[in-house]
Amino acid sequence: LVAGGGVLASVTGTGLAASTAGDTDIAKLAATAELLAIDFYTKALKSGKFSGAEQAYMAAALQNENDHYKALAGVLGKAAPKGLMFTYPTGTFASAKRIGALGQALETAFVGAYLGAVTALKSNDLKGVAAQIGNNESRHLAILSNIAAGSIVSGPSFPKALTAAQATKAVTPFVA
Repeated sequence: LVAGGGVLASVTGTGLAASTAGDTDIAKLAATAELLAIDFYTKALKSGKFSGAEQAYMAAALQNENDHYKALAGVLGKAAPKGLMFTYPTGTFASAKRIGALGQALETAFVGAYLGAVTALKSNDLKGVAAQIGNNESRHLAILSNIAAGSIVSGPSFPKALTAAQATKAVTPFVA
C-alpha cells in the first residue's frame, strides 16, 4: 500500500488536473468504471462465496478500486460521479465461478479502457495514472480469470485497447 499511497499523493497534488474537456470526459468514464468495480467487489465479498486467499484477494481488490476512485475524484473535484446504482444479471453472485466470469468481463473492459486512455489523454500526468491503474486492473483480470476457469489460465500477450465509446458501451449495461 505504500506504492498506492505514493500514487494517490501524486494524483491528488496540485499539479495534476484534467487539461481538456476530452481528458475530463475520460476521467469521468474511468471514475464511473471504478464505482462499478467498487460495487462489484463489495457484492462479491458479501456473497459469502469466497474464503481464504480468494476472500483476501477480493478485499484487496476492493481497496484498490477505492484508491483508484479517490485518485480520479481528486482530479475531477465536484464533477466526479457519485451515488450511482448498478445492476447485474440474475444469479451473478450465486457462485464463485459466476462472480469470476462477470469480474473477468468487467476487468477486460477496464483494462481495455485504461489502455485506450493512455493514448487518448492529453495530460501526461493523467496518462501515467491511467497506465498505473490499467496495470493494477490487469492483475485483477488475471485472478478473476483463474476464478472463472477454476484453474490457472494465461492472458493475452497484447490486451485490446478500447476507445472511450467502446468502454462506455461495455459499462453502460450495468448502470441502473
